[in-house]
Amino acid sequence: MTHRILLSISLILICLAVLLFIVPTPGSVRPITISQRQKFDESRYPIADYISAESGDPKRRSRAEKHNKSRWQVNPNGLSDTTVIVDNTDQTLPSLPFEQSPIVLIGQITDSQAYLSQDKSGIYSSLTVQVNELLKNSSKASLASDSRIEVEREGGRVRFPSGRLHLYITDGQEMPKVGLRYVLFLSDAPGEDVFGIVSAYELKDGSVYALDNLKNQKVFDGADELTFLKNLRSKAPRQ
Repeated sequence: MTHRILLSISLILICLAVLLFIVPTPGSVRPITISQRQKFDESRYPIADYISAESGDPKRRSRAEKHNKSRWQVNPNGLSDTTVIVDNTDQTLPSLPFEQSPIVLIGQITDSQAYLSQDKSGIYSSLTVQVNELLKNSSKASLASDSRIEVEREGGRVRFPSGRLHLYITDGQEMPKVGLRYVLFLSDAPGEDVFGIVSAYELKDGSVYALDNLKNQKVFDGADELTFLKNLRSKAPRQ
């Protein structure tokens, strides 16, 4: 008899535990994060062939030189399939980093290409952006809506002579996806026509998602796109 009572109590406690785990209590709903809304998409990262002819474009050679002596240490004999650089993201960035970004725009990624540094120690990705709306430009670069620009981000995939693909990523940073629209906060380099990504928001299916895993930007994950853009435009500095 005692054994049956204990068994019944145990079953009741198990059922209660399951219900408490499944049914959220008021205020416990968690915001949608990048890891929750989609699995890691390796196809976002363009591919560069380890054995490839050197570019004859002086600008491309100059950019490749700037990525020499990279921390990636690209190595065709490496044993792993992924290399991750950690502690390289600025977790203090505000949710809308206008002050840290001389250029802010809304645009669509139309193309992406990966390139090796000249000494083949590093890899970076170059993305073409069709500008839809320019929200800020305090740089010396001549930009306008409906123009196309090039932006860069460290990382990408390398195809080695064996055919093996190796992924190089920065922890906390994601690569924009071709075909999707973004709010891009960009840095610039004087005298160059290529820009770096400070941070970004992905605009997809009427919602907004922080591209990078930055704590101050997670507050917008899952937000309504129209409401977010209205708020963004109201905070953009007057040109």
